[in-house]
Amino acid sequence: MRIGIVPHTGKETAMDLSRELAHILDQRGVEHRVILAPSRDNLAHVDLVIVLGGDGTLLNTARLASHVQVPVFGVNVGHLGFLTEVETDGLFPALDRLLAGEFTIEKRMLISASIEREGREIASHVALNDFVVTRGTFARIIEFSIFANGQPVADYVGDGVIVATPTGSTAYSLAAGGPIIEPLLESICITPICAHSLAARSVVIRPEVEVQIRLNRASESVMLTIDGHDGFPLLTGDRVTIRRAGQWALFARLGDRGFFQVLHSRLRMPQMGGGIREA
Repeated sequence: MRIGIVPHTGKETAMDLSRELAHILDQRGVEHRVILAPSRDNLAHVDLVIVLGGDGTLLNTARLASHVQVPVFGVNVGHLGFLTEVETDGLFPALDRLLAGEFTIEKRMLISASIEREGREIASHVALNDFVVTRGTFARIIEFSIFANGQPVADYVGDGVIVATPTGSTAYSLAAGGPIIEPLLESICITPICAHSLAARSVVIRPEVEVQIRLNRASESVMLTIDGHDGFPLLTGDRVTIRRAGQWALFARLGDRGFFQVLHSRLRMPQMGGGIREA
């Protein structure tokens, strides 16, 4: 097995851990490479990627690795670590199981977006969490329309809109009032941001549905952001078409904890122990 190591280059802990991991793999005779600037090309030469960082590092790496269908394994060297599999102290016990092939591959849905301006596609992107159309700090509110397979869903005036995958339902969409969606479901969630309407609610639709956002009025500081990482400027009249991507993001899982365990530990969701209580 060829192992790729992708550390968060801005975290000293992650860089130290990558050197320690590389040393151990050297001792075991396991082929490996430390990848400081992940890309489709360099990720294509490994069989498994161990990501040392937070959710942002893992999102970026998983998105790139999806193009060459290489699984990623996340080690939390960040704050929340919602997508990572183990904490730093669990890396080396997990390594034995990874090298022995004692893991499963979990497939997560991706979405793609194409931006059309004056009838011509000018850009396209892929996201694991979400695409967000949002205004800048001092920009005016945005007026936009949402369509599903060409049928009008709603017209909004507000700060923007989030189009999220089930994986992204626990990110920005949740903070904006969207639902929690079990990550292995296949669906697309549309959540308006601070819409000027009491009737504005999240809408969850089938993954086969094509979502289109049409900007009816937008200032020059309106952006389309991809997984909160990259940004693309939008103008009035632009159309953003979002659909299920043609590939999957692959995660290596040990199966030691489930989605709801992560919810309880990361989001501090209330637990009563599940027992019957007497009046």
